[in-house]
Amino acid sequence: MKSPKRPTLRTGVVLFAAAMTAAFSGFASANEKTAAANTGPDDAGQVAFNTHCRNCHSVKPDDNRLGPTLHNIFGAPAGQAKDFANYSGSLTSEITWDEATLDKFISDPKSIASNTTMTPFAGIQDAEQRKLIIDYLKAQRKES
Repeated sequence: MKSPKRPTLRTGVVLFAAAMTAAFSGFASANEKTAAANTGPDDAGQVAFNTHCRNCHSVKPDDNRLGPTLHNIFGAPAGQAKDFANYSGSLTSEITWDEATLDKFISDPKSIASNTTMTPFAGIQDAEQRKLIIDYLKAQRKES
């Protein structure tokens, strides 16, 4: 009789990350609304971005991290950040990051890129938070 297969360290790390994301998603939602309420309207997008995106992304030029820089992402073709090689295969220049595409991707990354490397990020269900992030990304484009 074959003994059951033991989970690998990688499996354990992925499961741990998924559990932490799930555990803290409710915590972040409550705190992000409090933080946004305590800031001006121009800062609410940055708070939303920092809460949901900053761990892996930056808006600074050429500042690729675990994910690519989102500097000047609005209106740009997908998969084109300079010196970032870890793109999901389905993020091609045929996709343009406009409001509708960003909203769909931020709510469910797999809806745009089925083989996305953005795991365990499952998306942001709160439409208001997604709009704040998209508006923040638009503003970053204007400032550069």
